[in-house]
Amino acid sequence: MSTTIKKLTAEDVDALIEIARESWKWTYRDIYSNEFIESWISEKYSKEKILNEIIRSLSNFDIIFLGALVNSTLTGFIELKIIADKAELLRLYLKPEYTRRGIGKLLVSEAEKIMNTKCIAECRLYVHKQNRIGISFYKKNGFEVKDIDGEDLVMEKNYTY
Repeated sequence: MSTTIKKLTAEDVDALIEIARESWKWTYRDIYSNEFIESWISEKYSKEKILNEIIRSLSNFDIIFLGALVNSTLTGFIELKIIADKAELLRLYLKPEYTRRGIGKLLVSEAEKIMNTKCIAECRLYVHKQNRIGISFYKKNGFEVKDIDGEDLVMEKNYTY
């Protein structure tokens, strides 16, 4: 299985939205109704919003948006927002059949290389407190639970250079 990481482009929008839909349905199947998930995807993953964020990331402005390709097929993605010397991991999703294969770790590692060039001191994320797979993954990748915000755990990882 050959995995490559690349900056996402406009051509990746439809595949990215489908990955988000599949991942949400798999990850949150026991937490949210299918109607809620479809509504969330329609709102948060509209083609216009995703395209705008991809364009911002390509200009190397304040968004890091990377995709993982296995045999040239998009199988996952990560998105981070940069504010000064901090990053927020907004999204990290994989097609369910590609989980537990090191692809998520590879996406985090590539994003961290970019964060390193921008001297990012801290990365924060929010993960639903019932998302055991996500919480376990983030802990394995150096994130620690720092707070609770409603239904989410707030996790952080600090970097020193």
